[in-house]
Amino acid sequence: MQKFHYLNQENLGLLPADVITPTFNRDNITTSIVHIGVSNFHRAHQAYYTNELMDKYGITDCGICGVDLLDSDRKIYSILKDQDGLYTLITKYPNGQNKIKVICSIVEYFFAPENPMAVIEKMAHPDIQVISLTIAEDGYHLNEITGKFDMDHPVVAEDIKNPLSPNTVFGYLTQALKLRQQRKIGGCTIISCDNIPANGDTMKGSLFHYIERAEPELLHWVKNNVTFPNTMVDRITPVTRTEDIENLKTGYLTEDQWPVVCEPFAQWIIEDHFAAQRPPWEKVGVQFTRNIEPYENMKLRLLNAGHSILGILGTLIGYKTVYEAACDEELMLLLEDFMNEEVAPTLDQAKKTDFTNYKQNVITRFQNPHIKDSLTRICKESSAKVPLFILPTIKDQLKNKRNITRGAFIIAAWCKYNDGVDENGNSYEISDALSDILIRTAALSHQSPIRFLEIKPVFKELINEDIFVDAYLKAIEALRRKPAKACLMDLNSMT
Repeated sequence: MQKFHYLNQENLGLLPADVITPTFNRDNITTSIVHIGVSNFHRAHQAYYTNELMDKYGITDCGICGVDLLDSDRKIYSILKDQDGLYTLITKYPNGQNKIKVICSIVEYFFAPENPMAVIEKMAHPDIQVISLTIAEDGYHLNEITGKFDMDHPVVAEDIKNPLSPNTVFGYLTQALKLRQQRKIGGCTIISCDNIPANGDTMKGSLFHYIERAEPELLHWVKNNVTFPNTMVDRITPVTRTEDIENLKTGYLTEDQWPVVCEPFAQWIIEDHFAAQRPPWEKVGVQFTRNIEPYENMKLRLLNAGHSILGILGTLIGYKTVYEAACDEELMLLLEDFMNEEVAPTLDQAKKTDFTNYKQNVITRFQNPHIKDSLTRICKESSAKVPLFILPTIKDQLKNKRNITRGAFIIAAWCKYNDGVDENGNSYEISDALSDILIRTAALSHQSPIRFLEIKPVFKELINEDIFVDAYLKAIEALRRKPAKACLMDLNSMT
């Protein structure tokens, strides 16, 4: 009878040879990074890169202390604590091969609601040089209308009243930085790893606004001792499925309660603007640059926009995964034409070769049959994604009096998507912070199609752009008369 090995530090030496385990001694690792938000993506990306640095180059001073802030994170915290911070990274290649590697870079872990002061003290420890974040868009508490930090958000207001028992990342950072100032420890670097434009600048602006209200005497010190480099992060990381856990157990005799699945491709680009010492991540493929914007725009407008387009239209047609949608020739033709005709002109022309290579790479990645990324995940919180990934292309094209036909069609398809029923009559859930508004305005658009464009937090002043409105109205009229697949064929025949 086969014996399964539960994943923890003690059992590392018992795992089969086809499970890659660390070459370094974790007891020798010094923690210099605090990471807030131990998501699947963090574990497939930043923790992976740091593990590679330890494993391949023997760097021992870049251990990660994971921190989770939300009650909803209790499960992952409990599992990883039980597994001594270890987990398996399952990299799935297009040819069907899997690479199974145990990631060991998370050497400490805190669940903040249990002991807020312990987290604040850890961030203020002299060894900590970098505090990184994957807290998703809603963790930044940006106002839906203005896009600026929402000082009046109830959770933010609560942190102002109770500074030593915070709930937000801003509350924790402020108190930790205050201790660093008082103890003359020196500053640190705060790195956002979230898919928002100018993520470092966004984090800096929000934190400065918070500190100005909560601890105004601290602001000058922070401005002079803390840096916020912008970053671009990229690796497709689908939700871990039960079958992934079972396959790991039966195929590799390894029992991991929450492994991470990812694609082979990974990219991390960081502005080289650090307040103190940083890990030499460039040894393992991380790129450092003076200007992140060209890389960021390419990724947001090609990969992230492409995902959303496949998610919206694929769901309407009846597909369940990105791979299924990416195998639809008509849908992929629309996506490629959108990239070539509408996205490409908005990007840095000096990187034209990069665009061609990156675009083709994106398409290949979408068509990996073993990354079964669900369209449900892709479409979640679309009201936050569409303004970041798709609308900037439309606005740039309008500004320069260029084609927005496909962009307008995609927005019309999103309106129809919010009806909550695919073209086979199957219903699906609209999972979005603005779901009530999206569903209501989509329903109203059956009688008055322009109503959908009146969602101010999403479209802002775009409703005043007559060329876009006309193209949208034509597209939504077509989508109300014909199935999305037929509309795609009509649109593609025009090219």
